[in-house]
Amino acid sequence: MTALTVRKQDGAFVLDSGAGPRASLRTGWTLRCGEIRTGSGLWTVAPTDRRRIGVTAQAEHGAAVRLDPRRSHVPGPGGVARWAPGRRGGELTRDGHRLAVRLPGGPRGPIHVDVTGEWAELDLVALTACFALLTRRRRRTLLMMAVISTASRGPMG
Repeated sequence: MTALTVRKQDGAFVLDSGAGPRASLRTGWTLRCGEIRTGSGLWTVAPTDRRRIGVTAQAEHGAAVRLDPRRSHVPGPGGVARWAPGRRGGELTRDGHRLAVRLPGGPRGPIHVDVTGEWAELDLVALTACFALLTRRRRRTLLMMAVISTASRGPMG
């Protein structure tokens, strides 16, 4: 098993894989979209639906990674990929290989990625999975803020 760490650094989430060029994920404040930069290129990452359940990472030639509980796709040979997101983490599996992402309990701290088996474009797949979990968490936070803001106004009349 390989353990990777993603840390916030200079406004980006940087994947520390120990070897090769570092990959990074840059997002806006709302985490509605972002850019992943790896040694193999630049990818745009965004949710596929307004509830932010699925995400895609794509370049100009089409989607390279799609993470969705109903239908996922990752680069490389192999069978069907399965994405299972949760509140604090998620797991991507394919042909006995596993990529598990754990978010920190609060807004700060490193994201841990445990990798079992071989994955093509590991940096891209890992950062896409991180974005998928981070964008869902941001949506929940913004939704809670809206509900609290509405509820704190009191009765209208």
